[in-house]
Amino acid sequence: MATDTNNNSLRCPKVEITGINISELDGDRLVMTIPREQIRQIKLHYDTGAKYPFCQYFLGFTLFSLGLLGLVLTFFASTRGGPLIQDESGNFVLPLIPIILWIMIGTGFWLLIGIFRARYHLYIDTENGIYKIFFDKKKDIKEIQQFIRQAHLNFGYSIDVSILEKMPISS
Repeated sequence: MATDTNNNSLRCPKVEITGINISELDGDRLVMTIPREQIRQIKLHYDTGAKYPFCQYFLGFTLFSLGLLGLVLTFFASTRGGPLIQDESGNFVLPLIPIILWIMIGTGFWLLIGIFRARYHLYIDTENGIYKIFFDKKKDIKEIQQFIRQAHLNFGYSIDVSILEKMPISS
């Protein structure tokens, strides 16, 4: 967490809070800004970073299972019909089908893992809709609590942290 020298802003990687707005950052680049006058409520949430978790789950499961099924069928086909690495003349042939199936399995597994990686974010309800500003994946909950406390003390933001009462926090 960093504080501006003029005490005008608080920064936590990916989140910046000032007296007039809350912003999402990507490095030093500004991604989104939410003006304070539009904010109705701010809550701290712990949720997946997937924008469409059901679609990501469906696609990941489909790729993983079809790739695995295809790899098993390819293995059984290769044991009955000869090697897949050499052609009739004995030249080396790149086994393209198993490579594609392994890529499908890896991509499906990566999509499935992405759903279950949860992290803390600010859930901001505004007049224009709901926004989620995620904290850095490596951020410790103690640092996030301190950041929220500083935002309340310096700028008067009231951020609901009731989720911390439900979750055990190691000291």
